[in-house]
Amino acid sequence: MKPPNLHPDLVDFMESLTHLEKLLAQHEKGHWLKKVRRVRQIAENSDGYCVQLFLGLYGGMGSFNDLVLDAPASANDLLHRERRRAYELAQVLR
Repeated sequence: MKPPNLHPDLVDFMESLTHLEKLLAQHEKGHWLKKVRRVRQIAENSDGYCVQLFLGLYGGMGSFNDLVLDAPASANDLLHRERRRAYELAQVLR
């Protein structure tokens, strides 16, 4: 349960991260799951470092943005949408 005094954008960001965690767990992407979970845990403490840490997952070869699931296109579409949503929220929180 999230504390009621968190900024709504931060709450949305954490919800997006939770969706990403579930998707990554479902498709056995443990490496990325651990990284996203860590970002969410830091965000739960209302620590702004979560944004820097999340945005750091992007850029360069092999980044979070390059991840493709070995799954039907619908799962990858969901990953893309949720990843984009989290990224956009991180930019707002920046």
